[in-house]
Amino acid sequence: MPQNNRMNRYHIALTPEEQELLSKIDLRDDLPVAIDPHAVYQSNRAPILALMKSLIDRGAIPQHRVSFFTDPKYKPGHLKGSRQSLFERNGTRGEEIFEHPHFKPYLRYFLHGCELPTGVISEFEREVDNPEWVSGSDGIDLAKKAIAICRRHRIPKHEAVEQFFKLALDMGISFSHANTIQGIISRSSLK
Repeated sequence: MPQNNRMNRYHIALTPEEQELLSKIDLRDDLPVAIDPHAVYQSNRAPILALMKSLIDRGAIPQHRVSFFTDPKYKPGHLKGSRQSLFERNGTRGEEIFEHPHFKPYLRYFLHGCELPTGVISEFEREVDNPEWVSGSDGIDLAKKAIAICRRHRIPKHEAVEQFFKLALDMGISFSHANTIQGIISRSSLK
């Protein structure tokens, strides 16, 4: 899917070597029936591991995206711990996490930011205007605006909760205000 410049500003810059590694990775979750998922998993392992090592070595992943994966406070819900700790509880540790097929959505987030349509991102950016001006009560207002945007674009709640949280963080909205937005969307009547 072609990306416009507005969307690209949330993508992290890759070195030519990292871009080459990325070109070898199939980041899709839903594979066509004709494609063997195990073969994709096997072919993804080495380039994903090399790409993650490179990104980590040069500190290329924004800290809030790393925290989304490693910090328990960034993961609401009944299961305690971080998203990383969920892998560890299931026996996957260290670099093995990067090779796990369920790591692909996190790699996409590390590389590209949230997974919302460009038009939705643009609408929300217009509502926020300048993220430096967002205060406590603004989080509630922005959540209501995000819910309205979701209704217009038919974005289901299970996607909206996490994706608007990610977008808010990428825009520079503080964790506490992004968390307010996430919480209000999760309690909304969105379907």
